[in-house]
Amino acid sequence: MFIRERDIHHPMSVMTVIEGYRDHSSITLREWRSESSLWTMLAASFLFAVLTALAAQLRFFLPFTPVPFTGQVLVVLLAGFVLGRYGLVSMSMYLGLGAGLGWFSGMVGAAALTGVTAGYLFGFVLAAAFIGAMVERRRSWNLVRVIAVMSIGVAIIYGLGTAWLAILLHMDPTSVLVIGVLPFLAADGIKVLMASTIAYTFTSGKA
Repeated sequence: MFIRERDIHHPMSVMTVIEGYRDHSSITLREWRSESSLWTMLAASFLFAVLTALAAQLRFFLPFTPVPFTGQVLVVLLAGFVLGRYGLVSMSMYLGLGAGLGWFSGMVGAAALTGVTAGYLFGFVLAAAFIGAMVERRRSWNLVRVIAVMSIGVAIIYGLGTAWLAILLHMDPTSVLVIGVLPFLAADGIKVLMASTIAYTFTSGKA
């Protein structure tokens, strides 16, 4: 399959390429999960936990919020979609091992589980669990459905993250949204599109 340079900049051409990969893919994510052993799935879960830890180290702060920008959300979304029900296992590994090894953002250990970002961390677990459950239930996917499920996953992360911020910092809902959601919407929207495109490429459109 040859991709012309001009096709890369044309949205419809990009979708054509993606659909081509889907049509010619030798195995889908669902088939891979069903054919993989328990140990393979646990190893894959651990890999995604490590990738989440690495993504946590890519961080920067805005001056008005204690919540950093990181690459974790992208990995969490993919973990849920790739691993299915093992997405919950993977993110639980991330929290458990992160508390002991100090691989949370900024190389912080167990203290992160009660710090300002604790809600987001537990949100990772629930978001991966939700996405994984949706993936296990549905056989047929189109890109809109993938984006919708990924977006709900991000909403879960925001929900737990801001709820904990409000409790910990004694903030009203508006203030929490300003520091815990609004600065991250554009970046996380891009992550949703990236994760959705990757995931969709390896799913089946056939019922």
